[in-house]
Amino acid sequence: MAQKLYVGDTGTVITLDCGQDISGATARSIEVRKPDGSTGSWSATASGTNSIRYTTAGGTLDQAGQWVLQAKVTLSSGVWLGASVNVVVYAAFD
Repeated sequence: MAQKLYVGDTGTVITLDCGQDISGATARSIEVRKPDGSTGSWSATASGTNSIRYTTAGGTLDQAGQWVLQAKVTLSSGVWLGASVNVVVYAAFD
């Protein structure tokens, strides 16, 4: 993501590359840790054979600071987490 993210942004597509073929995944999500330490999960969709994506909606990006994102996929062989990605979400006018 080359784009700068802001609190309240909607319609922003966040894509995580899983580094391998996950086209057979039966479930996909992006696990999230917000700047305040709270956690959540965004339901993701396939994006090609190696990536997953989520489009932000109202209330998704609700805190300024460093977020940690991690892909999670379920395949017939098990459940896998991807590498963590640090993303900064800025307050308005930053």
